[in-house]
Amino acid sequence: MKKLSLTAAIFVFILFLSDEMHGQTVASNLDQLKLMEQFLGTWQLLTGSDTVIVEILKYGKAFVENDYSIKNGKKEWGSIWTYGFSPDEGKFKIFAVMSTGDYLTIIASFTTEKKWVQEIVQNFNPEKVIQRGEFVFDTPSTATAASFNSAGVKTEEYKLTKIK
Repeated sequence: MKKLSLTAAIFVFILFLSDEMHGQTVASNLDQLKLMEQFLGTWQLLTGSDTVIVEILKYGKAFVENDYSIKNGKKEWGSIWTYGFSPDEGKFKIFAVMSTGDYLTIIASFTTEKKWVQEIVQNFNPEKVIQRGEFVFDTPSTATAASFNSAGVKTEEYKLTKIK
């Protein structure tokens, strides 16, 4: 029985290791910094009576995003997001500060050349996922964004258009 338990443990470890190696190989084949450049520019998102403007700039290997809302013709700043890339993890670490003073920590990466997946986590702890989001580039100037709660249920979906 002891030998069977040890054999099962080794088998599970090898399965886990092979899954991890496979995932790392796929992710490492994607040039995350180059793919991130797809976001550069100004994007527009229409939400009912409001418009959200997202401006993304690159400074060296860092990216900065400013978000604004336009309500009744008045532009209001909403948040700033700073993106830094961790080569060891192959993922971006993002710190976002809202105009309310609240903040978010996010871990994200491209899973394909056109699909960005981000997880809002508690203080950069990947085991404490609060919400997940996906951003898919439909064309170079259009995209679909979706949000999912911690149970994986889709809660929102938006269409974005690049305007600059």
